[in-house]
Amino acid sequence: MRCPFLHLQFFNPYKMSDNIYTISPDLSTGKSTLLEQIKGQQNALKTSLVKHGSILFSGFDIRTPEDFEEVALALEPGLQNNYSGTSPRNSRTKFVHSASELPGHYPIMQHCEMSFLPTAPRFLFFFCFVEPKDGGETPICDFRKVYSQMNPAIREEFEKKGVRLIRNYSGPNTKARKDIYQLKKWDELFKTQDHLMVEEECKKDKLELTWLEDDMLRLVNDRPSVQVHPDTGEPVWFNHLQVFHREAAAIEYKHIFKRRKDFFSLKYMVALSGITLFKRMFKKPEDEAMHMIFADGSEIPKRYVEHVEQLIWTNLVANKWKLGDVLMIDNFSTSHGRFPYKGPRDILVAWSA
Repeated sequence: MRCPFLHLQFFNPYKMSDNIYTISPDLSTGKSTLLEQIKGQQNALKTSLVKHGSILFSGFDIRTPEDFEEVALALEPGLQNNYSGTSPRNSRTKFVHSASELPGHYPIMQHCEMSFLPTAPRFLFFFCFVEPKDGGETPICDFRKVYSQMNPAIREEFEKKGVRLIRNYSGPNTKARKDIYQLKKWDELFKTQDHLMVEEECKKDKLELTWLEDDMLRLVNDRPSVQVHPDTGEPVWFNHLQVFHREAAAIEYKHIFKRRKDFFSLKYMVALSGITLFKRMFKKPEDEAMHMIFADGSEIPKRYVEHVEQLIWTNLVANKWKLGDVLMIDNFSTSHGRFPYKGPRDILVAWSA
């Protein structure tokens, strides 16, 4: 029998045909009530998560990082705190971190967390600690739909060739240089300045490592473009094309401007378009802070990136955060990102293997 506190609510302000599984209290809003419900509804929750890709817990008295960690552990005891992703984060508790320390104007494109590594987390958890007032939503997208709706010829090329990810990092002794696409230095990524320890970590993650002049580090690895969902067997678009490709940020801001229609978005759309044009003309692909090509070494055309991003935006589901919201995501089917924002915002994250 279905628990009365489970509600399926439409949650997309743009396309009401999409939905997200939302759980809200009928009576008590206490944390203990939510924890008891989670304990008693594990199978139902897993079924809903696999089907919908995400579950929102809204209206409960979850107020601190410690509260959030307790809820996340109830949902998934195997939380992890090793992070090999690209976004800068700060720790709040043993298993809870800030979702990203990137400035508010920076777009975070849709992605399945760490899809460029063989150790991608299985589940993600987000928590609204400080509610944003202007933007800052965490949109999600069903990447099963992106795969199924893709132009068959483009999809076949990605499946046949796979993808190659290129990352270049400055180091603690690199001379001053500025690249807005480099989000961390290599010592910040690996949490050490020891070259041997970095090399060991790269072996674990099957990363080809090259030490360059001026304390620079290049990481290259090949990955499949698609994976099979472990529970349903469905094919899922599962790679970082729409994040790493050097054309992606400018394409993303065109969609953001179309949505917001404000000077804030226009300014950054124009700036990113200009920067991307300059990089295309004067910077080699292998020297980009982040880039993606096909695994056979050929370039992925810009129109392929535009096609994928259009499919993502067609299937995008976005909500305005409310204080205390907890969002659980199936990272093997559903992507997440961040819309630009102004003013206060603090979204926290946890993840599991």
